[in-house]
Amino acid sequence: MKQKKSFTFKLKHLNLILVVMSLSYLTYQLNHYHHENYGKLFLDVFELGNRNLLYCAVALSIVNYAIEAKKWQILLRPLQAVTWWNAFKSVLAGLTLGVFTPNRAGEVVGKLIYLDLKEKMKAALLNFSGSMAQMICTSLMGLWGLIIYTQYFGSLNWRIPATGLIFGIAVVCTMLAFLIFFNQQKFFAWLSQKKWADTIKIKFTHQQQFDSVMQLKVLLLSAIRYVVFSLQLVLLLRFCGMHAGVIQLFLLTTIFFLIIWFLPSAAILELGVRGSVALFLFGHLINNPTIALLPVTLLWLANVAIPALVGCIFLFSFNDKEI
Repeated sequence: MKQKKSFTFKLKHLNLILVVMSLSYLTYQLNHYHHENYGKLFLDVFELGNRNLLYCAVALSIVNYAIEAKKWQILLRPLQAVTWWNAFKSVLAGLTLGVFTPNRAGEVVGKLIYLDLKEKMKAALLNFSGSMAQMICTSLMGLWGLIIYTQYFGSLNWRIPATGLIFGIAVVCTMLAFLIFFNQQKFFAWLSQKKWADTIKIKFTHQQQFDSVMQLKVLLLSAIRYVVFSLQLVLLLRFCGMHAGVIQLFLLTTIFFLIIWFLPSAAILELGVRGSVALFLFGHLINNPTIALLPVTLLWLANVAIPALVGCIFLFSFNDKEI
């Protein structure tokens, strides 16, 4: 009993450190937001724009993470029955840890800390499966969006170095993702045969194979989630005064998310990277190109900053008896 209390005590301290790191990162980003004078820009747009579009975009953040929580719940089902609410808290706790790690690598750690799983390495691989499904949606929508946009709305004035290489990698990654996603249990079973798998005590068997229904559910939820956060960005673009056609804006958002997904960056530079890509893709749609930075900043606040702050609460109030 004393050992368990000691472990919980240490875990509380670890959570406190992680929460402080997350809050420090968010403070840094919000300070950057302040120095860029986005606040005044937002107030100017808020007075003129259709506020209902903004409210709808923010409300969709709840839908976004509700879908992600359902996906995580389904993925964990072979290992442990988890309620949707606990899956939701786990997702936000993971987001909190992911904000200050490169490409949000710490997200899976946060998810697993919050769950009472005996086989956490298997759960990490299942999380990889969910990320793969999201990557498939992002890759295919982005690539087809690029093809359709260049055909019907003219060529983009590419100025980003090695863009062709980025999309070439996207094609290869998409093909590999499909190959692995629909044969993932075989892939995990193959990993289980490796010597290092014995060291970390991980074992997958073909009897644990995902059925096709589960795989399709995860892929469908990933596609719905993709539509949700794409719709958020379209609403924010319209709110900020970009009155191009909805189809044109949607196609541009697919390209935006494709570039962001496959463009490696440290989280501390994430907002700056998103702003640069947004300026490049959306700047020509409005007289003041600086306004193109505002929609992606608002999207970051709605989908990353605010949920990460909520995740801080869940992470710090961790209780091993909740699950």
